Amino acid sequence: MKNDKKITQLYIVVLALFVLHPVLAQEDDNYSDMLLTDSFKLYREADFEMAYHIFPFLKERFLEQLKDSTSFANPYQGLSEYMGILRSSDSLVRTYSWSERDSGCCHSSETYAQFKTTTGVIKYVDLEAMENDAGEVFITDLQKITISKKPYYLILGNGTCCGGKHYSTARVYEITKDSLRRCEAVFNEDAEIYAGANRGQRIGLSYDPETETLSYNAYKMDEETGFYDREKTVVQWKLTKNGFRKMK
Repeated sequence: MKNDKKITQLYIVVLALFVLHPVLAQEDDNYSDMLLTDSFKLYREADFEMAYHIFPFLKERFLEQLKDSTSFANPYQGLSEYMGILRSSDSLVRTYSWSERDSGCCHSSETYAQFKTTTGVIKYVDLEAMENDAGEVFITDLQKITISKKPYYLILGNGTCCGGKHYSTARVYEITKDSLRRCEAVFNEDAEIYAGANRGQRIGLSYDPETETLSYNAYKMDEETGFYDREKTVVQWKLTKNGFRKMK
């Protein structure tokens, strides 16, 4: 009986926020930001059980806003308090990154990229869906770079899962006609940089646009213990006209 009452209360809350609020909020000039900000605020403040039920509604609402081309120019000042929002220097790519609420030891994320096609159409892609079974990351940086005199987009991310470890990734994307695709063999023969470490160790993956250098701390894995050694090596990749090349 108590569970039925709790479920009823949950649906009342969800309906109030996800059905009634849009109608009222449309009177404001920036209702999209207000709508999403209030939605994510509720999601963050709810207990885990309620957050679990709210999540499908939240995700659907967020994607509905991304489908609206006007969202690409929205500053989303309120929403930025609940997710990471980055824009490339040429304003052609925008990324959104936010964490799912769950009780597992892995930190789940949602990552999307919104972009303008060569014909001026605004689209979006689920970056995690593009990576298949790769570890989930939270986007930490978005940089426009130039390869072969064409614009490309470097996306850096951090993630963590079970086992007392964390990792950082670097991937490069390009806009081709009406789609955004991940580039292959841009880091010598590899499609990405993956750097792992124990949770107490700093990876520090970063890109310096002035020197066009990507750098991070690398740690060697100890196969016997299953953890990384204490000693680190600073690794640097230099951007060239054909992609990144590892510096010796």
